Amino acid sequence: MRFFYDSLETVKKLKRPTRKDYINLTIAIFAAVILGGLYFILLDTLFSNGYQIFYSIMTGTN
Repeated sequence: MRFFYDSLETVKKLKRPTRKDYINLTIAIFAAVILGGLYFILLDTLFSNGYQIFYSIMTGTN
């Protein structure tokens, strides 16, 4: 039972994020998603172009 009382005391000490915190976290999440998307687009482009070059060399077509 002591564990539950200690847990409740810990929960009571928690504070809610402010409006500014929500805005900053939302902007950070959007930035991370956009950067991650750009990263994967770049990798996909590089790998697909690399595959096409490799395939054309192996098959002898231009």
